[in-house]
Amino acid sequence: GDASGSPDLRQALDEAARECLRAGRSARRLRDFVARGTTERCSQDIAPLIEDAARLGLLGSRERSIRLFTEFDPAAGAVFVDRVQIQQVLVNLLRNAAEAVADCERRDITVSVRADGAMVRISVADTGKGFDPTIASHMFEAFASGKEGGMGLGLSICRTIVEAHGGRITAQSSPDGGAMVLFTLPVAEPGAETGAETGAEMEAEGVDD
Repeated sequence: GDASGSPDLRQALDEAARECLRAGRSARRLRDFVARGTTERCSQDIAPLIEDAARLGLLGSRERSIRLFTEFDPAAGAVFVDRVQIQQVLVNLLRNAAEAVADCERRDITVSVRADGAMVRISVADTGKGFDPTIASHMFEAFASGKEGGMGLGLSICRTIVEAHGGRITAQSSPDGGAMVLFTLPVAEPGAETGAETGAEMEAEGVDD
């Protein structure tokens, strides 16, 4: 018989289609927002950004025995970014890493920050199973997801934000055998405006829903 005739499967397919539409709308809204240039960029220290993102992205990770390590290059200065958007990138990457190590014996995530000329290079590495080579080449396209929950959409949004800041984002195998995502952000020029609270417009746009 035709498997798609099963009510359960049809319902699951309908739900999946609705999820894709919702996800697509969110991605478009964020791309439009970034493209309009209405971000509020200022000089930000990267350490507090990572700490805040870890609180959000790794909620409940201690109970799952996930360990977070951070490595900061003292030569890496402040970055010139929209705090809310870069926090979104870090939260997405940390959540993906936490899910990747959830079923592994060793559950370590390492965030490294390095100076790289006029940029700061940030990497998020995990001790999971690594990337599926069949999807590695299109990791950052929407819906190229290696698992339930839309990792591909998350990475697509990450790429949109990082590239809008003038940076690049790439994925590779980590030295520990898991996955590593690296991205670059511009160093803040001396005298650049500093800021703590930004991104209220983004919340007003409803991007976080």
